[in-house]
Amino acid sequence: MKTHSLGGCAQPLWIVASVCAAGLAGCGGGGGGGAGGGMPMLPVLAANAPAPAPSPAPAPVPAPNRDPVAGSEPLPLLSAPQPGSTAAVGNDSEGIYGALLNLTFVGADGSIATKFNVGTLWGSLKVTGPDWSFNPDTQYDFTDASPVTGSGTFEAKKSMKGSYAYGSRESTAFGPLGYAAENALAVSQDSVAGKWANADRSFGIGVSIEVDAKGAFTGTTSGVRVGTCTLSGTIALAQAGTAKNMYGLKMAAVNAGTDAKDACQLRTGLPYAGPAAIGLVPAGTYDSNGFFRSIMFLVKSGDGAMLSAGLRKQP
Repeated sequence: MKTHSLGGCAQPLWIVASVCAAGLAGCGGGGGGGAGGGMPMLPVLAANAPAPAPSPAPAPVPAPNRDPVAGSEPLPLLSAPQPGSTAAVGNDSEGIYGALLNLTFVGADGSIATKFNVGTLWGSLKVTGPDWSFNPDTQYDFTDASPVTGSGTFEAKKSMKGSYAYGSRESTAFGPLGYAAENALAVSQDSVAGKWANADRSFGIGVSIEVDAKGAFTGTTSGVRVGTCTLSGTIALAQAGTAKNMYGLKMAAVNAGTDAKDACQLRTGLPYAGPAAIGLVPAGTYDSNGFFRSIMFLVKSGDGAMLSAGLRKQP
């Protein structure tokens, strides 16, 4: 069976079809044998009774590829989270949530950042038991910033849902969003060290970075929608000393284009900041093919410009 993790949504729009909340469903089954070596019992038929219709032949089952791809890892299980992970030790609301056209980061402090199909939402939540509501600092950003109101509920470490409104628009559904399998992944500061890049640049945004052991990074961008920029910044655990899969990313961009058509399209005078996490990208068709790591992030500048991407770990 194929499943999807949030890390599969590496596209800059955020969200590609694979941004569904990861979940696993198990199939059980098995057979037993009877003791003894006699002939099987046959049904007793009444005189002149028609013979029973033959059972239909079972549908052929395609042979699955059960080989793990080199360099991949298993998808962590929410039913048995890795020690120290958000799913193991976090509160009932914090974590990474997703649906087909939505990705949401909820911090341990109630901070929230959401990427919709159109626009983003930034702010914080007031959480009381299973209930949540947006605090007054929350706003929806698209062409401009609009205050957001709304409320809903959490199902602890399973989902969040509710409704929200901004500007003069009517209230609409927020979610339901599933609690992602990536919440069961235990990480460290070292987990983000190395080279990361997005392989699919069909949306006109290419980003590559190299992160050192302390979380400082440098990088570059390319593509018609983002131009040629030199990047620098940091990516650090949101809660230092924990193994929770939530980071904070800060980034600055400098124009590195040699002419107008290649000029950097990011804000070069204002730093970007926002949440990040390690996502898991399917390595093949089946769960047993394994998953590759990516850094997924959602950041914005002081004037509301936004950048999101998923950067796969490079050899």
